[in-house]
Amino acid sequence: MEDFYAEIIGTGQDAIFLPAGGMPGVEGLNIAEHIKGNFRVHMIDLPGIGRSTGISERCTSKVIADWLKEYLDKQGIKKILLIGHSLGGGFAISFAYYYPERVSQLFLLDQGHKDFPRVPVHEFGPFALAFPMLNLMVRLCRRPVLKVLHPLFSSQPSEDLENDIHRFCKATNLKKTNYIDQTFYTPCEVTPEGLNVMFGFYNIPLASMVQKMLVPTTLYYASFKGVNKSEEARTIKAIDRLLQRRNSKLTIKRVDGGHYVHWNNDYVKNHIAEQSISSH
Repeated sequence: MEDFYAEIIGTGQDAIFLPAGGMPGVEGLNIAEHIKGNFRVHMIDLPGIGRSTGISERCTSKVIADWLKEYLDKQGIKKILLIGHSLGGGFAISFAYYYPERVSQLFLLDQGHKDFPRVPVHEFGPFALAFPMLNLMVRLCRRPVLKVLHPLFSSQPSEDLENDIHRFCKATNLKKTNYIDQTFYTPCEVTPEGLNVMFGFYNIPLASMVQKMLVPTTLYYASFKGVNKSEEARTIKAIDRLLQRRNSKLTIKRVDGGHYVHWNNDYVKNHIAEQSISSH
C-alpha cells in the first residue's frame, strides 16, 4: 500500500474527491470527468480503505484533517475545491473546519446534516446494537480489539461482482452505469486501520461542525423518498434542525433518491460544475 493512493485527471485548479466508506476514490469519477476541463481532480482512497495506508492512532477529526493536509503538503497544493461523500464527507468537513484557509469551496454529498446514529442499523446490520460497546472497547484498547473485529466487518473479494452490483443498484434504487461498474471492480480492501477510521468517524459531531463552517459550503442531501421511509423521516427532522441553525456560508440542496446523490441523476455533477466554475 502507498501512503496515499489517488487517481488524478484533468487540468487547472486542484480539486479533491473523498469517497464513501468501503468505496475507492474512483467513486467520484462521474464528477471528475464532468469538471476535468477546469480542475485537476484527485480521487483519493481513504486511509486503510482501498490503497492508502491506514491511520493507527486514535482517529479524531483533527487527525483526519491532518491526514488530508499531509497529502496536500506533499503535492505542493495550497488551496483546493473539496468534495466528499458519506465517510469521505466526514473527512472533508474535518479538513475545512480546521484549515478553512485552504478550501475555496466545500461540496458535501449526503453528509453533514445528520450525525452518525448511536445504533447504526443501516450501516452495520446485526452488529449495530453492540456498536456503542465496541466503540468504547476500541477507544480503550484500539489495535488488539480492531484485529479481533476486523474479520467480522470485512469481507472476502466477491466471486460474482455482477450480482453484487445488481443487488446494490436494487437496494439503492439506482440504474446500473459504467461508473458504478468501475467503482465495484476497483480493489478496495478494508484493513484494521481502515476499521479504526470508521470507529473514529462514529465519534465526530459532523452536524455541529457544519453549522460553524467558515468556507462556502453546498450540502446535497438525499431525500430517501421512495427508497427508505424511516430514513426519509429522519432526514426531514435533520434538515429542519439545520435550517434553524445554519450560517450564511451554507447552501442546502435536496436530491430525491438514496444516499448516492451523485449517482441518482445528473443534477449534482452539473450543479458542482456551475458553482465551482462561476467562482473560479
